[in-house]
Amino acid sequence: MHTLDKGLSKHVNATMRLPLRCACTFLIALGVVLSGCGEDPVQEMATAPTPVTVAPPASHQLDWLKQTDPITPEQWLASRQVGRDLDLYDPDVGTMRQTLEIAALRFRDHPRMIANRAVQLEEMLKEKDIDESAPAIIVTLSEVPGNKRYLESFASLTQQYYNLRMDGIDREQAIEALKKQIP
Repeated sequence: MHTLDKGLSKHVNATMRLPLRCACTFLIALGVVLSGCGEDPVQEMATAPTPVTVAPPASHQLDWLKQTDPITPEQWLASRQVGRDLDLYDPDVGTMRQTLEIAALRFRDHPRMIANRAVQLEEMLKEKDIDESAPAIIVTLSEVPGNKRYLESFASLTQQYYNLRMDGIDREQAIEALKKQIP
């Protein structure tokens, strides 16, 4: 049996030699071909690129106040009014807080939404060369329901006010027209 194992071993080795030689030859040829292809090696940069960080806009420069923004609606509006970020305890912020609280009592909206809609209306009016600040708009529209709770939202009233202003009606006339619509 020992002789049979040697003979089988020679036979297996002989049959495996050709595929192994072919595989090795193929891998060497593939390595030569691949090393000749491609682009010239890129030189490493001497220094790592400096990451460019873009600072978020200052709070008073935000176009819209999201729920996730780290600033209160009153602080945002008061800061926009003066053109710089104000501290939460600034007297102007306190005044704006009272204005928004009154508006929130008179309308079905959260102070953040009232602030956003007022800023939106301010921009829409500015495009038509009508200069009214968002805080003034809130005060103005809060006059409409008087001391009652308004049945519609602040957003609805801003749209009605805008339409009246676009019809050429001034601020006082627009307020009077809106007050007449309240049952």
